[in-house]
Amino acid sequence: MGEAVAPPGTVDAIELADGRTMIVRAASAVDADAICALYRDLPRADRRRRFFGTFAPGKDWCVDWATVGDRGGFVVVALVDGEVVADAGYASRDDGDGDLAVTVAAGWRGWLGAYLLDVLVRHAAEHGVRNLQAEVLLENGPMLSLLSHRDPVALEHDDGVVRLSIGTTVPVPAWPPRERRRKVLVEVPGRRWSGERAAESADLAVAMCTGPDGRHRHGCPVLSGGTCDLADDADAIVVLLDPDDEVGHRLVEAHRHNTPGTPVFVRHSTGAEHPADGSQCHELVGDGAEVVEQILSVIGHAPASPQR
Repeated sequence: MGEAVAPPGTVDAIELADGRTMIVRAASAVDADAICALYRDLPRADRRRRFFGTFAPGKDWCVDWATVGDRGGFVVVALVDGEVVADAGYASRDDGDGDLAVTVAAGWRGWLGAYLLDVLVRHAAEHGVRNLQAEVLLENGPMLSLLSHRDPVALEHDDGVVRLSIGTTVPVPAWPPRERRRKVLVEVPGRRWSGERAAESADLAVAMCTGPDGRHRHGCPVLSGGTCDLADDADAIVVLLDPDDEVGHRLVEAHRHNTPGTPVFVRHSTGAEHPADGSQCHELVGDGAEVVEQILSVIGHAPASPQR
């Protein structure tokens, strides 16, 4: 398919309906001018979604982005007739995850973004990067939609921005490999928790999952007899789902069975305070900062333990 001899670094050559060929390949410094042209031609609103402001990248920035692969990341460009119509990549984060971004020219949207994200996910998985994170403006509907098809978890909200994480090897992401804080998994509709700021102040790492009803692509692994790395490695689990919902009740019971040494906090009592298997279920009192204090009263205020 495509050209007789594919250019070096080619990931794919896609035959287009109009007879042209789209080449998708690893980026390099020689692509900097074409990448600059891609961003220069974006509408201002699209540049704001990509850069959270009016920033227009110059040659130095484009060279730096195109050569992220030299520093442990990976960037690909999609070219048609020598023009870069999209780029996508991830840079290495200090916490061991990848920091991803996807940009597609207006005339090529609808399928290319999802395809390029698949390319990034495959590459990350093959190179030992378990999670890809993205900081996304809450007004950036296209990017939120793109990531929602991979059932992300939210790690942080800040001034109109959400930081989402997707897994590359399994449907549910894991905690970042170099996360040293104590970890709290919160299952809450909308991936938004009122205790997030208080948890951050208490030096707790938080991952917010929508729970079973919000996981559309693969469902909840805990309820299907599998495992969830977020739950397995958490220091505490908070379930803020409908207390009268049968699925939520089964989820709590599954957590108590799978991680008997991890306290589970719920909105209502789900049985004995100290079941025979040694797990503990705690009924939540209050909300937000009060919940964080309750969690700390159980797991302690000590510094984080070494990575498991």
